[in-house]
Amino acid sequence: MKKQTGYTLIEIMIALLLGLIIVAATITIYITTIRGSSDIVKSARLNHDLDSALALMVNDIRRTGYWGGAMVGSDSRNNPFTQAATNLQIPTSDCVLYTYDADADGSVDANEYYGFRLNDGNIQMRSSSIACDAGGWNTLNVSEGNEQIVITNLTFTPSFKCLRKRLGVADQSYTNCATAATAVNLVTGDRIIETREIAIALIGHVNNDQAVIKSLADSVTIRNDRIFTQP
Repeated sequence: MKKQTGYTLIEIMIALLLGLIIVAATITIYITTIRGSSDIVKSARLNHDLDSALALMVNDIRRTGYWGGAMVGSDSRNNPFTQAATNLQIPTSDCVLYTYDADADGSVDANEYYGFRLNDGNIQMRSSSIACDAGGWNTLNVSEGNEQIVITNLTFTPSFKCLRKRLGVADQSYTNCATAATAVNLVTGDRIIETREIAIALIGHVNNDQAVIKSLADSVTIRNDRIFTQP
């Protein structure tokens, strides 16, 4: 009868080592795949949330100064949404304030004050006549759960142009009405048409992964020019 023999200790150890190498490689591939899929999901979520936030700001700011009372024969200088207290303002680079006639009733209502600001990593929207540094703003929850989006930069950069109309004198353009007034290029009684554009820069990242970051930029041209008589 032939004697039966098993594997030697060295053969068993080699087999175990090869098995461990295969298992380790499989686990590494699995982890890499999962991590890659997670990064893709986070990036897609970040892109969607920041794109949505920027689109909201651009579309809403564009309505600045809309007046339901602007009918044939009306004087745009009487627009209540372009007066000192209701006019478009950028007190700080990360805050913009404005109004428009949401219900088209021709008057400024308490809930027709709008604005956006950056506060503690969040974009916030105003819904009443409160200042940039006051409380009462509403946070735009652009994400949920562990993938909360953190906004690291929100900047509003104005670009206003000033057109002076004076009886008996050729029209004159200036880059800024306030500067032109200081230089006495504008005098009492001049009719002024101010066109306004705002550049918006937005940067954010996923809360639990700062490597997933996105930067956006856009500009919005205000449809309703500010028309007034130089005081």
